[in-house]
Amino acid sequence: MQGTSLRACTQCIRRQYFRASPTPSRLLSTTRTLRSTPNNPLRNSASSRAREAEIARSRNTMALSAAGIVACAAAMYGVIKLDLFGLDQASAKEEQNQVPVQKEGAMKLDGPAGFGGNASVIRVQGQDGAEEVSTGTSTIPTFPSVIRLPKDLDAGALKAGDEVPESVEEEEYQLLGLGIRTVSFLKIQVYVVGMYVAKSDISELQQRLVRTAVNPPGAKEGVVDTPGATSATSLVSTERQGLKDLLLDAERGDEVWDAVIRGDGLKTAFRIVPTRNTDFLHLRDGWVRGITGRAQKANAKALEGAQSEFQDESFGTALNDFKSLFGGGQRKNVPKGQTLVLVRGGRGELDALFHPDPAKPVRFLGRVSDERISRLVWLNYLAGKNVSSEGARQSVVDGVMGIVERPVGTVVQKIV
Repeated sequence: MQGTSLRACTQCIRRQYFRASPTPSRLLSTTRTLRSTPNNPLRNSASSRAREAEIARSRNTMALSAAGIVACAAAMYGVIKLDLFGLDQASAKEEQNQVPVQKEGAMKLDGPAGFGGNASVIRVQGQDGAEEVSTGTSTIPTFPSVIRLPKDLDAGALKAGDEVPESVEEEEYQLLGLGIRTVSFLKIQVYVVGMYVAKSDISELQQRLVRTAVNPPGAKEGVVDTPGATSATSLVSTERQGLKDLLLDAERGDEVWDAVIRGDGLKTAFRIVPTRNTDFLHLRDGWVRGITGRAQKANAKALEGAQSEFQDESFGTALNDFKSLFGGGQRKNVPKGQTLVLVRGGRGELDALFHPDPAKPVRFLGRVSDERISRLVWLNYLAGKNVSSEGARQSVVDGVMGIVERPVGTVVQKIV
């Protein structure tokens, strides 16, 4: 009896346990969809037809746009070729009217006697056609392409420091090239220097450059060795390159530049503007060192048999006169931005002009009549292995190359 009751209790407990922990059932097969997926538009026939229609519309639009571009191009070409507005006729009439007329304010220099043909013309209106030329330094940012200087000064009537009378006639000088004078290995900028030539003497400069190319000093054969070269009036590209090499040559450059600037009839000038406060004594010492160095070099050659032109007492006197131009006193200091001009006149005389205030007339510092002094100062900037400013020398040579490419006497100058 007791055994029966115990067996009944055990079955009851088992029944309750299996009810509390049911065994999970696993469906081996089902007819239900395991996950629901949205409708795929690509599998929808209606969406495919709409997309094909959109592609067709895009193709039609592109075709119409291309046809419009072609039509516009064809219309423009037709307008130009047919000259519907008469532009070609108007241009031709304008050119015909301009040919025989010389523009006001322009001066044409006649070519040498016997020069025929219609030579091309080059206009000199400042470097790159600008009235102001960039110098490459922020202290003195620009230099004028054209300056006006006294045409003929009466040095006997002026004392050192006197203002040049406004009644003195002036003439225009054209910029050939410029550069910056630096000192020491630190390349400390001292002043900006530019070389100018009188506009009335550009033809003379052309002739001298061409003659120097034909018969360079100290050489049996010149740059121009073709028949009739002695009557040459311009240089072609290869000849210009040969002349340029001569002008920049460290050994022969002195003789070549000496032949160009020596002699009467060519007025040039150097315009100097300090980039920092300096004084005349400092500037003078640099020029004097260059003068004495070149004179000593020429005298050393004289010992070898060549004759030197710098051994007489008159040259020493002229050098002392040059030193006295830049003495002390009121003319000692040269503040930054003030202008000093060294002018080599038609007879080789050197005039020193100082312009401390643009609103006031230029001041006359003095004159050295011996042309050897101005020539040696000019050579300090233009010739030899070591020059005062290599940038200025390169710029000046590039400037004169633009002159010799045209026939002598065909430079038209703009009169401002």
